[in-house]
Amino acid sequence: MAFRLLPYIPSKDELIRIIVSKYKTTEAPAPSVDPGFIKLRRLETRRVKETSRYLIELVRDIVMNMPFVDKLHPFYRELLDLLIGIDKYRHALGKLAHLPTAIRAIERDVLFMIKIAGSREEIVKARRMYIGRIIDLIEDVAPELEYLRDAVRKMKKLPAINPELYTIVVAGMPNVGKSSLVRAVSSAKPEVAEYPFTTKEIHVGHIRLYGDAIVQIIDTPGLLDRPLSEMNVIERQAVLALRHLAKVILFLIDPTLHSGYELERQIKLLEEIVQNFSNVPVIVVINKIDIASREEVEKAREAASRYVREIYEISAIDEESARKMIMTIIDRYIVPMFIRALRSR
Repeated sequence: MAFRLLPYIPSKDELIRIIVSKYKTTEAPAPSVDPGFIKLRRLETRRVKETSRYLIELVRDIVMNMPFVDKLHPFYRELLDLLIGIDKYRHALGKLAHLPTAIRAIERDVLFMIKIAGSREEIVKARRMYIGRIIDLIEDVAPELEYLRDAVRKMKKLPAINPELYTIVVAGMPNVGKSSLVRAVSSAKPEVAEYPFTTKEIHVGHIRLYGDAIVQIIDTPGLLDRPLSEMNVIERQAVLALRHLAKVILFLIDPTLHSGYELERQIKLLEEIVQNFSNVPVIVVINKIDIASREEVEKAREAASRYVREIYEISAIDEESARKMIMTIIDRYIVPMFIRALRSR
């Protein structure tokens, strides 16, 4: 699911300028023999109808081309709830969806005034009433327009994740080497730097197997060692990926103090992930063996083995060893899923 093709949503002031300009520039050709009063009636009638139609179409385009929450994969549904609030999103679209009814009511009232007008002054009064009421209508939905403008900006930054692909999720505390691993084994090129929370968003990479078979690998934001309910927005994004997408979880451990997190804290987080995602295979990857002592690696292995059976040792900067490990995991866990899916067709 990608959120790149979203409608443009004007601001309140921009929309008012557009509508006023539309009204003023609308013409109504008429025979030159018609009296000025009749020409004016015809012109204002056409302006009201065309401006109303234009505004209704603009609003409908926004409402119909924004994502329908109920049709989204649970991953995206929960991610949007986290980022913009689903209830607020539904309310904003619902309020815009009711605008055409209000616009038609204003149009109907003003057209009647123009029809029964007995003078130029009465037609001008009807024109002012129409523009005034339309502007009031736009003013009324100004908060919703601004909210949706911000929502679109956030949606366009969401990762283009395909929830239907078999997915490996890379998890662990900040700065343990998750981005380096994803960079080494896939098409993704996430930022890599030596400070906590380098990964501010979910990054997606792809590993092509054979034919059209593709495995998706996701680099999650760093998870901290505390209950899920206390996690911040960045951390909860990672939890969403784990819950809805993961066929396999790779939990990276830095056995050194290079990441800034002691082994005990990393193991406590591993324990929480194993407990909360018992339906997904969790594999431990002890990273940075190029700078870790053998004693540090063995200590990490012993601590992790209390919670998982499968443990690998790598240096993510050694692309060959990282790719060899990832292909072993894919052969063991993902390929059988492909085979079962093919046989069930």
